[in-house]
Amino acid sequence: MQVYGKCLIVVADGANARLFEERRRGGPLKEQAGWIEDLKPVDVAVPAKGRVFERFGQGSHTVEAASPKDRSETRFLETLAARVDRLIVSERFDEVILIAPPRALGTLRTSLPSASLKRLGPSEAAERCGETPAALRTVIRRLRSQP
Repeated sequence: MQVYGKCLIVVADGANARLFEERRRGGPLKEQAGWIEDLKPVDVAVPAKGRVFERFGQGSHTVEAASPKDRSETRFLETLAARVDRLIVSERFDEVILIAPPRALGTLRTSLPSASLKRLGPSEAAERCGETPAALRTVIRRLRSQP
């Protein structure tokens, strides 16, 4: 078990993110708001690709499966993953822990390059953006104790 490695904790959802630094395993979490202060979700006001009208009646539906909100969340999470990748290298993190709702967690994992994925530690699929650092430490301790 590595005791002195630096760990980056990413707590995110589709519109918000918080980054914490843990300098030693089990130590206090220090929120690093400056690392992502310029990262804001992008509102997508692009109209849908097209509409399909029913042959009979008044019905119609869009052709595109993803809504503008889904596209905005995906773009935000991909940008966050790129920022996390740069931070892993520049700040020399040994481990990364991701905490996000299931869809956001999947997007973050698929958006991280393979070099960063090698440093990926335990993850949790849950909404915890509003948690205090003390509550997050409890969650991280529980994640690390699971087999």
